[in-house]
Amino acid sequence: MHAENFHDKDIILASNSPRRKQLFKELNFPFKTMPSSFKEPDYVETDMAPVQYSIFNAQQKADEVAEKLSNALVIGMDTIAEFQGRVLEKPKDRAHAKDMIKYLRGSQHEVITGICIRDADSEHKVTAAETTKVTFTNMSDNDVEKYLDLGVWEDVAAGYAIQGVGALFVEKIEGDYFNVVGCPIFRLSHLMKEIGMPLLGIIKK
Repeated sequence: MHAENFHDKDIILASNSPRRKQLFKELNFPFKTMPSSFKEPDYVETDMAPVQYSIFNAQQKADEVAEKLSNALVIGMDTIAEFQGRVLEKPKDRAHAKDMIKYLRGSQHEVITGICIRDADSEHKVTAAETTKVTFTNMSDNDVEKYLDLGVWEDVAAGYAIQGVGALFVEKIEGDYFNVVGCPIFRLSHLMKEIGMPLLGIIKK
């Protein structure tokens, strides 16, 4: 795809994540949302490294949506946490979230977001992953229970969101903050430029 044609392409975010949609809105460029129905495989049943797994999921999400469209660039993303070889995705229930938070407390884990941008017409795609290190404080069992009572662990990787109450547990991060939110903007901008649609060319005043 040639850069001079980028204004003719719709940008489609293959995600229903409110955090990603908000970041896209704040960047002030035109996009539409079409959530992917792709279901991530259980990590323990794959032979992929965590980074490969996140990119694979992002690619499958982008592909699933792109097959339904034309004249569009589809962006798929997948955010996971990894600690000591264990991959933590969205918790299934409160007990699962409790296990995740207690597992991560008092330690440093990695948040990984895989990105895939696919041109629906040519099937050309670019992929990458961003990794950020997050250090959790060693919160008490009581604090963990109070956090779980709030219900904010639902629908977020590893059971916490850094831009919400989960920030109370985060001592420091090393790397891209927006990656922990679920959308590594710096990496995304480089991939958009690589595929031929630099964001600075479409951002509105």
